[in-house]
Amino acid sequence: MSGSSLTLVRPTAPKEGDQLTFRFATDAPHPKNWVGVYDGTRVPGNGGSLVWKYVTTAEGEATLETQGLTDGPYTAYLLAKDGYAILARSAPFGFAARPVPPRPRFAVDTLTTSAVAAGEAAVVRLAGLWTAADGQQNGRGVTFRARAGDDWLSVGADGTVTAKAPRAGTHHPGVLTVEGRDGATGATSQLTVQVPVRRNPRGIVMKVATLDAWDAGRHVDGVLTKLLRLVLTQGLDVLALQDTGGTLGTSLAEALGWAVYEDPGGLALISRYPLADARPEDRDLPAIAATVRAPGVRPVRVWNARLDEGDYGPLGIRRGRTPAQAEAAEWASLRYRQAQNLVTAMAPDLGASRDVPVLLAAALSSPSHLDWTVRTAGSHGTTGPVRWPVTQLLDQARLVDVFRAAHRDPVREPGNTWSPVDPAQPQDRIDALYTAGPLSADEAHILVTGWPKPIPDTAANGWPSDHAAAVATFGVRA
Repeated sequence: MSGSSLTLVRPTAPKEGDQLTFRFATDAPHPKNWVGVYDGTRVPGNGGSLVWKYVTTAEGEATLETQGLTDGPYTAYLLAKDGYAILARSAPFGFAARPVPPRPRFAVDTLTTSAVAAGEAAVVRLAGLWTAADGQQNGRGVTFRARAGDDWLSVGADGTVTAKAPRAGTHHPGVLTVEGRDGATGATSQLTVQVPVRRNPRGIVMKVATLDAWDAGRHVDGVLTKLLRLVLTQGLDVLALQDTGGTLGTSLAEALGWAVYEDPGGLALISRYPLADARPEDRDLPAIAATVRAPGVRPVRVWNARLDEGDYGPLGIRRGRTPAQAEAAEWASLRYRQAQNLVTAMAPDLGASRDVPVLLAAALSSPSHLDWTVRTAGSHGTTGPVRWPVTQLLDQARLVDVFRAAHRDPVREPGNTWSPVDPAQPQDRIDALYTAGPLSADEAHILVTGWPKPIPDTAANGWPSDHAAAVATFGVRA
């Protein structure tokens, strides 16, 4: 066999139903040379081949009808002169199960919209919530209709829900059951839309989350659908996304029919309510900002920042740094310089926060000095507290750490956000929400849904990130 070769060239990772193409070469060409595939440990001459084809030239490619083969292992052989003398053999190969394409359906079963004031109208677009057979979010070729619901709610064939709330108001949300039918497959799916009617003109509830999108979702299959489910099932109103790749936030907002501001650097603000006065990221500050303008209440200025990840402090502690050495390294870091630039850039907004409250959503890449205390030192591998400079700087700027204000005891409520899929890492709270001005948090929590598998087996995770989300619910006044 020294003068012959046989190699599988495509696909290199076969799936059930694939045709396989092999490249062959031989110094003993013959019009009756052939390539055959055998299963398991069987060799030519021990039963027939499963599929085969003549190869009449000295070199070339042969494509075999292997669509009916499953599992494995298999071996392909280059055989001489219509017989069983082996000229060459391939490396063993097999066929992975081909994923079953998802049935076209709505990404969620229930959707609660923002509240509509009594007597006012609202529009909600559902087409972007349709998950097509290719796993993409689009309602092309889908027809929508109402199956049941209140008479002040209707839906068009394009999936646009129109609401006209009763002038007298109502104690119960309006409900509309919508059916979508995929024109290509005939598949149907139903979604229940709930539209609350706002009776309190003095304020609204706004639920906000911050989340790192982990390399724009490349480590989790179907990340857009999973982000949609996260936003809708958790009832979020504003989502600050980091590490979006410059486009994921816009794709999510388009599917939701929401407002978005996304910077090419990978930061996005996605809001149920209109956004205004956007500020882009610049070279020295990885942060963006925009003003959320919910109807009937004061605006909220929202900042989204993602500080440098280099020389992660808790890893330095693990490698032997003392608290003083860890603090000194942090003072000298790019991360701290970015935090200084952030506070400087936010200063005008912070100065006006009595009128327009400020919310900072941040992937800090730094623990909090409020978490690394004398009482928690043992769990962090130190003998004393660590005064982490980044969060001290935010504290000095009179920004309130929302989670720690709601959960005062870091022993009982550590609030770790890093990392639900990398247990070998030091576990810590490095993602946070901060406020300034009259923006009261009704609750704050850390969120991970399901039971995400650790790296490297994250593709099928329902949770779309390697971070947990920091979430809080705020009362916003008129």
